[in-house]
Amino acid sequence: MLNGTIIVILISLAAGAAIRAWAFAIFAIVIALGFGIVAHRSASLLEAALYGLGVLVLMQVCYVTGVFVAGFWRRSRKPSKDSAIADPAPVPSKQRQS
Repeated sequence: MLNGTIIVILISLAAGAAIRAWAFAIFAIVIALGFGIVAHRSASLLEAALYGLGVLVLMQVCYVTGVFVAGFWRRSRKPSKDSAIADPAPVPSKQRQS
């Protein structure tokens, strides 16, 4: 179960940087149900439900952490020279009045 939990954490962190919240919510529910079904084979229904709920909460926390880390990383990168404004706005020259 520890290996599965570590995999869930890593996938959730990566998903935080890559996919939308609604897509992750569907994915997390399916995974938590799967873990609950696997846990039900060796435990009571209540214990399996609590284990599945714990996996779901862990996935959501890791997803939100991944979103924040990816956001901070994107903001902390220096803008490249290609995306910078090439030429500033031209300054109008003074015309001679006669």
